[in-house]
Amino acid sequence: MLRGGSAPVSVLVFSVCLLTVTLQAASRRRCSQDIILRVRLLNNATAETPMDCTLYTPTIQDYENCPITTLKCYAAEIKVLTEELALSGLKHFLNLNVKLEKLATLFKQESGCRQCEVLTEKNATTFLTNLLWTLKTVNAQYC
Repeated sequence: MLRGGSAPVSVLVFSVCLLTVTLQAASRRRCSQDIILRVRLLNNATAETPMDCTLYTPTIQDYENCPITTLKCYAAEIKVLTEELALSGLKHFLNLNVKLEKLATLFKQESGCRQCEVLTEKNATTFLTNLLWTLKTVNAQYC
């Protein structure tokens, strides 16, 4: 039974434990193994169905400085790429952009970031390579 002075201590200990569990859960949600698998499959699909398109391609420095903006840019460009593939009959990649957008919401707000449209355009292979590298960096930090 709690008495007088120990109640505030119990509340403090409970709050610290709750905060720790919440932070650990947020870090686990940033683990992106499923997204990495989908991007690898998409990479294989684009290798089999050559694409003559270019996509705005963030760099790892863009991710390090502006993770939300970078992941949202990847999501927008993945949507373009998957729509192009859907025209070729490959429709099983259509929700990848949604997963990337959800991942972006798990990061802190940022400012002073470059918009997607000012980034260098690269071919689909380079774009997917950079995306995979970024996702592996996320996993290294949070998994």
